[in-house]
Amino acid sequence: MFIRPVDDSGDILPVLSASDLLTGVRAESELVRNRLRLLTGEWWENPAWGNGILEMLKESRLTEADQQVLANYVSGFIRKTPGVLDVREVKVSVEGRQFRYSCEIVTENGTAGISYEY
Repeated sequence: MFIRPVDDSGDILPVLSASDLLTGVRAESELVRNRLRLLTGEWWENPAWGNGILEMLKESRLTEADQQVLANYVSGFIRKTPGVLDVREVKVSVEGRQFRYSCEIVTENGTAGISYEY
């Protein structure tokens, strides 16, 4: 798997040679991050693609009781990413209106930490 690198704000960086592309666990973890950023309805070609957590959060007020439901959804979404074999060490927290999620993904090429906020 080859993926273009991105900067901290998610903008794609220029690639001058194939060696600049991400491979292995770095590519797989970047693919997970890309999938988490794409929300349902944002991709014009297939509006059903994407992460549905925003729709879930629109349905009800975010509470600590929702943590496990949201964590299970995000973990399942990540597991559907090509190259991801397992999701471990899931941690979630709710602070005000923010849902924070972190985990470790296991791929054929190694492990990587993933964190995201909604």
